[in-house]
Amino acid sequence: MSKFWQAPGNGKGFDSFLGDNSKMNNRTIGVLSYLKEKSSLDGFVDEQIFQTEIKEYLLKNFYENPNDSLETHFYRPALFYGFITINKDKKLSLSIEGNLFLNSYHAKNYVECKKLIINQLDNTTYPNVATTKVKTLKLFPFRILFKLLLQNRTLNADFISTQLVHVSQLKDLLTYTQTQNLSSIQSFTMSSTKFKKFNTWVINSLVDLEILTLKEKVITIHPDVLTHIQSLYTALEFSDMFFEITSCEIEESIANKRVKRDATLIEKAKQRDKYICALNHEHTTFISKGHNYVEGHHVIPMFQQKNYAFKLDDVDNIRSLCPTCHREIHSADNKIDILKKLYTLQKEYMQINHININDLYRMYACA
Repeated sequence: MSKFWQAPGNGKGFDSFLGDNSKMNNRTIGVLSYLKEKSSLDGFVDEQIFQTEIKEYLLKNFYENPNDSLETHFYRPALFYGFITINKDKKLSLSIEGNLFLNSYHAKNYVECKKLIINQLDNTTYPNVATTKVKTLKLFPFRILFKLLLQNRTLNADFISTQLVHVSQLKDLLTYTQTQNLSSIQSFTMSSTKFKKFNTWVINSLVDLEILTLKEKVITIHPDVLTHIQSLYTALEFSDMFFEITSCEIEESIANKRVKRDATLIEKAKQRDKYICALNHEHTTFISKGHNYVEGHHVIPMFQQKNYAFKLDDVDNIRSLCPTCHREIHSADNKIDILKKLYTLQKEYMQINHININDLYRMYACA
């Protein structure tokens, strides 16, 4: 299995600034639109049906020229960025972030679109379902990339294609932080072009999107998104960009570093709930500080804050749960029943903020 950062197939997800009806822009928007339009009641489209219908759909609605590309290549970039998902049954679905992106795109809010792309890059990991040959890495490639760009202001494009794509362990970057010398990361000069695909298809796509800039082989962060990227990565360390078991295990700690929480809101929620488990009033635990012990839980997880303008650290987004229910909602294999109960309790708050039950299910794929 490969140990270098790979691109999802041989093509860009976007090949121009948002709002330009370029070939790859149209294709990606078309794929997202198809999934939103064709999804069944459960929100999924069978991959085989997608492959049968997508070329004709794009030809008819997005003026895609006939071509012989594999149908899977049409959706792999969006899968890589997490705008769509694929489950174990080979069914495709528009992710909550993909839906937010598509809504912002149709509203011509392209600044918000770029932020959502960056947020999804932030979520992107290796291993990745869109790059099946990369299974031995356990890292967030774009967190590493953006942190390096913030620290150094510039990166050489050749460094990305010959060195950065071979970063596989925390020690690679710790050595860099000690020496302040990018050449301390092992360089590969193999003639094969496969090591350069991340730069060719991914980095260059971010340049086309005006998330990065490229001038004379020097990569920088585009001024339009610098503030947003700073908000995501200034408080993070390189150790936050690698994981041992699953990426889910570090998301809560990342959210704590990015968003300052008001601890008094948890107590206010407990008082409102009379120190009773919101999911089962019979779940008593022990007395702590004169009350039945419960824990405050943000129903919309705090790591989703980057995707929403409304504040998630809100007493109306917090419910009191006994420790067992709290662990269940984070760790159970099947969370559907418990999320249904929570959604019903929070229905008014969810509807005001345009969150449906399927959105909540998707949020808890990593919670």
